[in-house]
Amino acid sequence: MTLTLDDLQAHYPDTPKGMSDAEWHARIDLAATYRLTHFYGWTSVVYNHITLRVPGTDTFLINAFGVRYDEITASNLLLIDLDGNQIDQKSGWPVNKAGYLIHSAVHRARPNDLHCVMHTHETYTQTMAALNVEVVPMVQEACQLYERIGYHGFEGIVLDASEQERLVAALGTDKHTLVLKNHGLLTAGPSAAWAFIRHQHFIRNAEIQLRAMASGGEISKLSPEVMRHTRHQFEGGDAQGGAAVRHPEWPAFLRLLDSIDPGWKS
Repeated sequence: MTLTLDDLQAHYPDTPKGMSDAEWHARIDLAATYRLTHFYGWTSVVYNHITLRVPGTDTFLINAFGVRYDEITASNLLLIDLDGNQIDQKSGWPVNKAGYLIHSAVHRARPNDLHCVMHTHETYTQTMAALNVEVVPMVQEACQLYERIGYHGFEGIVLDASEQERLVAALGTDKHTLVLKNHGLLTAGPSAAWAFIRHQHFIRNAEIQLRAMASGGEISKLSPEVMRHTRHQFEGGDAQGGAAVRHPEWPAFLRLLDSIDPGWKS
């Protein structure tokens, strides 16, 4: 039986007093994404960032700068607005400026479809970002990335607000993934599940592409027509496609986290 978002949220801890259900559920989803990122080894200790818009608002949640991903919980995420102001000043933790500039640019530019934004400096994707090659979908899962990847040149640590315009231009209106050249990976989606799973498929494809290139063997190339068709299936355009069941692995991920440390939901 497929669990819907409502089914999942029915098992979330009760919403704290003074907080909306929308914010609390967003906090739980984002905390799960941080813990999963730690589980898969994609972290850089306290650096990088994942954000999630609180539904119906112009605010989003982000990690406190200095907290490890395995220390993230639903309650210690920071709530900020699109201008970088902390809504609750009681935490005492700062926000990474580069994280704010990158993520607020996407949240401001794509308010209707990209609600979760994920950025890491994971090894395989940084290797791809350091090569002058395009990302090529090598396997079925990676086809969902076809024509959905943009590229943004390295300009240094993102501390200048003027770079936001160029980040947004690289993302355009129909892409959800950015290769940040000589830097790292950014994926985004309408939910934490979409952003995380796109990240996972990109990383797996990067590893496969690098291994295939290193092997010296002849690469079996997929045709644009087949990649576009498969992407259409993943995006839900085909009632018989795998995406007709929206990310059945997400509840499995949450069960995994509960088996390790159920405190992530606190």
